[in-house]
Amino acid sequence: MMQQRGKIQKLDNDFTRRREIELNNSKVTAVLSDRRKKRAMIICAVFLFFASIFLIQIVRAKVNYADVNTRIARQQKHLKKQQADHKVLKAQVAQLNDKSYVEQIIRDRYYYTKPGETVYSFPNKAPKDVNDYDVK
Repeated sequence: MMQQRGKIQKLDNDFTRRREIELNNSKVTAVLSDRRKKRAMIICAVFLFFASIFLIQIVRAKVNYADVNTRIARQQKHLKKQQADHKVLKAQVAQLNDKSYVEQIIRDRYYYTKPGETVYSFPNKAPKDVNDYDVK
């Protein structure tokens, strides 16, 4: 029951047996805790990998969302400008359908007169040249 290692002998009693069992158990638990730590590290690494992928997707989506919003704002601004131009052109078409307005334009731009009519020009209100009325 007593083991000999050189001149040192191990006592065989309850205390030493319990101590030996505790040492064996602590070695086993140390090995198990190392394995658990490795598993936990692997699980954390996988979680971080997927979390980073999702984070990248969210950032890309926000960038695309902001880009689309700027395009929408730019197009709405362009639409308002086009609508204003359309209003002006529609008013011009309505004026050109008015006989008296067309007659006035022909008189001002091309110096037409009615038979027997005399045109007087004043120095401070000189008539504009025909070329000054270019269509925009």
